[in-house]
Amino acid sequence: MSSSKLFINRFAVYAFGRYVYDQKFHLGVNIIRGENGTGKSTIMDLLNYVLGAETTDWTEEQLKCEYVISELSLNGYIVTLKRNITTTGQERVLLFDGDMDKAQSSEFGWEKFPMRRNKEVHSFSQHIFELLNLPLHQTDDSKNLTMHQILRLMYVDQLSATNKLLKEDTKYDNVTTRRAIGEYLLGIDTLEAYNLRQELISANRSFDKVNAELNAIYRMFGHDESLININTLNEEIYKIKEKIKKIKQKRDEVKITPVEDVSESVAERIEFLVNNITLLSDELEKIKSDRDSVYVELRETSAFLKSLEYRKQSLSKSKIINSSLGSISFKYCPSCLEPINENHDSFCCLCKSPQKNIGDKDYAYSQIFNELNFQIKESHKIIEKFTQEMDVFDSRIPLINQRLSSLKEELNIINISNDDKDAILQQLSTNIGFCYSEVLSLEGKREQVSKVELLKLEKRKIQECIISIQEQLEEVSVKQENRYISVYDSIELKAKELLMLDGGYEIAFDKPEDVIFDFSKDKMFVNGRSKFSASSMVVLKNSVRFSIFYHASDDKYARLPNLILMDNIEDKGMQEERSQNFQRNMVNVCETISDDYQLIYTTSMIAKELEGTTMCVGPFYPKGTHTLDFSSNIII
Repeated sequence: MSSSKLFINRFAVYAFGRYVYDQKFHLGVNIIRGENGTGKSTIMDLLNYVLGAETTDWTEEQLKCEYVISELSLNGYIVTLKRNITTTGQERVLLFDGDMDKAQSSEFGWEKFPMRRNKEVHSFSQHIFELLNLPLHQTDDSKNLTMHQILRLMYVDQLSATNKLLKEDTKYDNVTTRRAIGEYLLGIDTLEAYNLRQELISANRSFDKVNAELNAIYRMFGHDESLININTLNEEIYKIKEKIKKIKQKRDEVKITPVEDVSESVAERIEFLVNNITLLSDELEKIKSDRDSVYVELRETSAFLKSLEYRKQSLSKSKIINSSLGSISFKYCPSCLEPINENHDSFCCLCKSPQKNIGDKDYAYSQIFNELNFQIKESHKIIEKFTQEMDVFDSRIPLINQRLSSLKEELNIINISNDDKDAILQQLSTNIGFCYSEVLSLEGKREQVSKVELLKLEKRKIQECIISIQEQLEEVSVKQENRYISVYDSIELKAKELLMLDGGYEIAFDKPEDVIFDFSKDKMFVNGRSKFSASSMVVLKNSVRFSIFYHASDDKYARLPNLILMDNIEDKGMQEERSQNFQRNMVNVCETISDDYQLIYTTSMIAKELEGTTMCVGPFYPKGTHTLDFSSNIII
């Protein structure tokens, strides 16, 4: 069951201050009938136009009209479209949310949609695609599929050549577009895979963002993950506060201790400070030296990686040039400009080495590519390793500098103090201040620690999402291949069955071995043939196009919105009996469609049993009359 449905409820044409055509349509089969020359194609072309086709090749009758208006059902949602008739073919569409009667009586509530996309407003196609729940699609050459393009498969017109599968389009037609139209509407394109790849790119970006934020927090903690925990942080703060209490107690004890009793401890403290300053200075120098070494390695590896990527790019260009030009033969030496003696083709004209065959060259290219890819991959790993080492060095250096500054400051206080007791008191006060700064620093990290758990959880979710998308991509790849075969087999079988019911007018249609259609080539084949008599080509084209519609109507993965317009049932000298037979076959097939659908076709040779039924739309137009009723107007 198709998930997209576009049905025409009513269609009218306005000219000379009144509606010159106004008819209601219904679900199922709709037949517009009349003699040749009465304007059936005029109505069908205007219907195609109001749905979003870009038309410039107007008839005289159509140019007399002011605008067309139509009430549509888009997945059950009622809208009214109105479009002025202009020579540009690019006229914007006015859209009203509601039925045609309400739209005609209202001056307000109309939205304007251009044919082309712009930053300020959606295009008409974008809006209709959204209402139909159809995904937006770009072709391989980055062109957007529009209503104009998909109508090339939904409308079978009279003017297009009978050997063309799609409605002809001299302005936008190319192989890529034709293939995209067919595969998109049949739901056998790679759009699902494309969307999944876009989701995968987005998920990878989110993962990189979360991972970078986590790494920044890890650097803040000196890559000591044991500290990145609320409980550990609280314990660390508690320990420092207990340390502050002990230092304060010691300070109180020193205050009441005689000066001579503290001199020995001051000397010990000075020795401790000097030793630790020396050790930390040596450690700092070593870290800086190691960091400089790693930095040099990182720069050299990065430069090497760039050279590898350049070599790979150059090798690829070389392969293309070699494939295009082939081997180059020199008549003159490029060094001394003397003529080169002719030699056997199996030897190089310059170095006289045996020539390698093409297979050997391709193998050599492949070997070099593999070697370059291996070296590039290894270089990336080494760069990542060096970068991580640099992060560790960069996180350790500030901590050592901070500790060094604290020890030097304490030693300086002792050296400039009036006496040993005063030095110890100042040192203890400094320690207390340093401990308080540590507490403040840890308190400042509390928010970051809390954030780590949330980031870790988010990172796990994104990783699960990435794995899920990758699995879906694998499934889609397999499903896409199987679906392509099943859809084409289904349509070609349906077309074959229709051709076999043609009535023996074409021998090749009686028992066709195969019926094939190709969107890229814009052709249809029966038993490998693409050319038959003019009337047989009409039958072939209509059979294939109707079979596409027939298949899509009950296919839940197809995107063709269960509507087909057919205006060439008896084109190219079609015999009356043959035309009526095809009409009966279409009606019989339509009765087997389980989902809602709409077929609108024109005929000048309606089968007797169909005339006067509820399938008929409007009157039968006899010779001399016209679908556009200008009779009460004076046309100059």
